[in-house]
Amino acid sequence: MVNANFLRKFMVLGEKNQLHNMSRYMELAGNASSILKEMLVIDDGKKNELNGRIREIERQGDDLTLSLKDQITSGAISSNLMDNLITLVETCDDLLDKSYFVSREIRRVHDNAHRFDDWTKDFMRRGYEICTRILDYNISALAEVKKLLSASDFAEMANSRAKIQAFEEKVDDLKDNLIDELYNSSESIPYIVFIHLTELVHKLDDMLDDCEDIGDLVHTISVSITR
Repeated sequence: MVNANFLRKFMVLGEKNQLHNMSRYMELAGNASSILKEMLVIDDGKKNELNGRIREIERQGDDLTLSLKDQITSGAISSNLMDNLITLVETCDDLLDKSYFVSREIRRVHDNAHRFDDWTKDFMRRGYEICTRILDYNISALAEVKKLLSASDFAEMANSRAKIQAFEEKVDDLKDNLIDELYNSSESIPYIVFIHLTELVHKLDDMLDDCEDIGDLVHTISVSITR
């Protein structure tokens, strides 16, 4: 069995260890996903405010990333483990970058929503409902990633990784269904809406892929440490 603190001997940052700080990414990403769900209410007029809140979360992630990278590269860590830890930090940070990208896309389209007719707005609502369901799965996956970062043994780790994979597969189905609908309606919807929803659903799906990648990295790191 792997001790619950299996990373702490390598990753100490003052009174807090880097494992705890990497869990902080999941808290930030969960908050960002909840705000994105608020932004996906098409008639809500708070898009700029909500976009600003996600921008602040993304900045907090950047600060965390700089701090963790500095601690990892200045610590007594083997080169192979160091590379994996840096990749882990960057993948965690990528979750926040993608959240900010999505928030900007929603805000930009909202600024032009007055140009859309009622049918187009209804189509966007349906697309946004699917994106909201994807975000629900993303929030669940982030909770499992947080468990992974403090897993006490490989069985617990495998359980969380299996759940993340199941979430990702469900999101793949939602993504494919929305893309099929977009192509089937491509002659009826404005080009900007087609591109908007396509980019949105791909980026949200990528966030689930990041959760899977994080699970794989944590597993690889734990195996290296216990050899």
